[in-house]
Amino acid sequence: MPYINKIEIMGNLGKDPELRHMPDGTPVAKINVAVSEKWTDKSTGEIKEHTEWFAVLLYNRHAETVCRHMKKGDTVLVYGRLRTRLYTDKAGAARSVTEVVCNEMQIIRTAGHARQGVTEENTAGGIYSMM
Repeated sequence: MPYINKIEIMGNLGKDPELRHMPDGTPVAKINVAVSEKWTDKSTGEIKEHTEWFAVLLYNRHAETVCRHMKKGDTVLVYGRLRTRLYTDKAGAARSVTEVVCNEMQIIRTAGHARQGVTEENTAGGIYSMM
């Protein structure tokens, strides 16, 4: 029986991405993506808004591309899978965190600080495009 773990999100970066490297030298970046929805409350006519935050892990060229071309507030489309991992916090308490592990991504909008019209292709087949 096949199983599916797939997520697609499009939203804005909550802060500038930072490039780090794993002990083996693999580039990695963790970004927080805000996905907002707005609606009108039928009973009051008031506009409501809810924002969901997603922690996204990017590796190799994905990480390098996001760090090179994107800043806080820019819009990104991410395709990936959810992964939950356990860890122990500084106080010694067991915690868990659910993250999106990026398989493919596309830069949707930047605030003009990156070169426009840049397209890069990943050896794994992921396409990044600046719009």
